[in-house]
Amino acid sequence: NTPYEWQNCKHQIGSSCPQCDSNGNFVPKQCSGSTGYCWCVNIFTGEEIPDTRTPPGTKLKCGE
Repeated sequence: NTPYEWQNCKHQIGSSCPQCDSNGNFVPKQCSGSTGYCWCVNIFTGEEIPDTRTPPGTKLKCGE
């Protein structure tokens, strides 16, 4: 994310800011701090992988 995208993301209610690794790729498992739901994403595009969204407390393995 660019600094602008990150700042904009942090101020939107109910939104979750995508997490990235040191190479600039998306972390495979993304979670919402406000809802606790997690999901898997494509590490290059950040797009959510269908049928991976899980409720809080559910184990989720992404990228394996």
